[in-house]
Amino acid sequence: MNQKQFYKTPAWRKARQAYINTRLAIDGGLCEVCHDEPGRIVHHKIWLDDVNCNDPAISLNPDNFMYECQNCHN
Repeated sequence: MNQKQFYKTPAWRKARQAYINTRLAIDGGLCEVCHDEPGRIVHHKIWLDDVNCNDPAISLNPDNFMYECQNCHN
């Protein structure tokens, strides 16, 4: 599967929602970068490509996630 396909998988959607729920419980879901705005995007610290998106230790590992607002993500 390629990166675009990965983001449509149930595994990604489940991991993403679990991370958002964790961040909501920790600080109400604030951006992990600026801590001022609500988070909107679960970002991978190690960027995904068409190879590593197939490695769950990278693509589905919450240690590789950050919850960012739109401005910080861009």
